[in-house]
Amino acid sequence: MKIQQNAINILERTSNFLKSGVIKQQPAWYKVVGSIPPQVDLTRKAAVNQQNTTNFVSQPSTFKTRVNPRTIKNKLYRSQKLEFVEDELRALFYDQHPWERANPKLVVENANDIELFKLDWSNIRQLTKPFDGENVVQRTLYLVQNENLSILEAYDKARFEYYQVKMQLEAEDSISKEEATMYGAQFKESALEYGFQKEQEVIDQWKEEAEQQTELLQNKAAGVNNLEKDST
Repeated sequence: MKIQQNAINILERTSNFLKSGVIKQQPAWYKVVGSIPPQVDLTRKAAVNQQNTTNFVSQPSTFKTRVNPRTIKNKLYRSQKLEFVEDELRALFYDQHPWERANPKLVVENANDIELFKLDWSNIRQLTKPFDGENVVQRTLYLVQNENLSILEAYDKARFEYYQVKMQLEAEDSISKEEATMYGAQFKESALEYGFQKEQEVIDQWKEEAEQQTELLQNKAAGVNNLEKDST
């Protein structure tokens, strides 16, 4: 009732302002608030936190001006969680194929999502788009809408098509590399091979230092044993 009274007071004050000419034009919310008063008070109020005093020393009170989101119990004013089938398919695909995340990807590839809907997804392979997990997602949605398949059946079909195209692309890359090598092309080591090489250098250095430390400890232990024998 207090919230409704505050709303009524706002209406009364606004009505007086309109009659006196302070406000020339009626606010857009005037009729709405008059017919449907708000059920949640969203005004910010300073809450005083009482602090414990020790040794009768007065301490200044603190004022809390920010609203804690947990105190808003009405779900009407909370942001809703948006859920899309595409996001669930992407999560499922990349959970099953974690190494697909290692493929080089540009940030601007999916910047214009409208272009994805303009493509003909009757074929999973597109000439104007890099071949990745997004092809499986869009192909799955196409099969669900046009071939009356369930979401799992469409996903399995799109996934097997993805495997076939992936094997074809890998075979083409391997053949093209063999042909280039046959004609005298020389390829530098890849980033993965370069990383393995640097890692092996660190391991070899650590092994050499460990052997030296082990030999030094053994010599010290042998010297201590000799001194003990001599003393006895």
